[in-house]
Amino acid sequence: DTMSRDPLIKVYASLYPADAAALEAVNAVLASWYVEDAAELAGDLLRISHEGEYFPTGEVVEALKPFLREDSRGRLDEIDLEAWTLRRWFFDYGRLMSRRASLDQALESCGTR
Repeated sequence: DTMSRDPLIKVYASLYPADAAALEAVNAVLASWYVEDAAELAGDLLRISHEGEYFPTGEVVEALKPFLREDSRGRLDEIDLEAWTLRRWFFDYGRLMSRRASLDQALESCGTR
């Protein structure tokens, strides 16, 4: 059965500023997991966009750590549709923070009152 399955994981990320070395580090991780065409560099903005059955989020975050600088800005969102959670990593001022919430909570906090 070759029907495409609904994605279980959606990952969206951006990191600024970034360079070709950061893209190479991310692509090396993704290649080892057979994930293709998920990362791109637009000027000095690194973008990641992927929907599928799996994504090596932890390894990608680790690969980006050496590239975080004082002026780094960005985040990585991992939406797990099976566990119904949103995990968000923040890349701010060379620091890395992470938060996790259920999608219900995440959607509520984005809603208007």
